[in-house]
Amino acid sequence: MMAFCIVLRMNETMAQGIELMLTGMGIVFLFLVMLIGAVKLMAYLVATFLPEAEPVSPTASSAPAANTVTPVVAAAITAAVHQHRATHK
Repeated sequence: MMAFCIVLRMNETMAQGIELMLTGMGIVFLFLVMLIGAVKLMAYLVATFLPEAEPVSPTASSAPAANTVTPVVAAAITAAVHQHRATHK
């Protein structure tokens, strides 16, 4: 009789545990569905009300290319290298 009570109590505890687990999983699932909906809504609103700005192409005459070195800069680098080599022999 005592063993039957213990088994019955374990079954009730397991049933409560499974019920709690399924409730928690359902709540998490609903939250994730709502989160996905909110992200999609935000993406739609941003795309609708904040269109991307057109990229501005720089003109060739306004600024030199980034990979070119002017003769003045080359002369300054050469002078600095010669001075460094002269003082650190």
